[in-house]
Amino acid sequence: MKKKIIIVAGVLIGILGGAAGVYFLSPDLLPEFIQPKNSAAAKLAKKTEEKKHEPEGGADLDVFIVNLVGAGPARYLRTTLSLAVKSQHEKELVKEFTGPIRDAIIIYLSERKVEELLDPAGKAKVRAELHKQVNAAIGKPIVSNVYFKEFLIQ
Repeated sequence: MKKKIIIVAGVLIGILGGAAGVYFLSPDLLPEFIQPKNSAAAKLAKKTEEKKHEPEGGADLDVFIVNLVGAGPARYLRTTLSLAVKSQHEKELVKEFTGPIRDAIIIYLSERKVEELLDPAGKAKVRAELHKQVNAAIGKPIVSNVYFKEFLIQ
């Protein structure tokens, strides 16, 4: 009887010791809900998350005032844009290409209808297209996003 108790106790200690070893030494082998919060995998995930949210610098453009397409009385759009870039060098490159960038933006915006710009989905579409137009004007995909700082239709 004593032998059985000793054997069972030894097996339980071995299983618990193995489980503790995996938990502390290789937590990435465990299911996510069991993993300790400060595991190496969590630290790695945190570092990659920090890299994803690198700060963007803004290259602000001057005010744009364009006529909008449409029947009826003349309608105007007044907007100010900020272009998101990652480095000071890219910001300087945007300043060098201010002429072609402004031209591409003015031509694109002056072809829009008022109804298209009043709709939130339309504004998102315009932002995405302006992003493409600006990068095409520069010749390199250095602008990561376009932000409206001011948007007024009159």
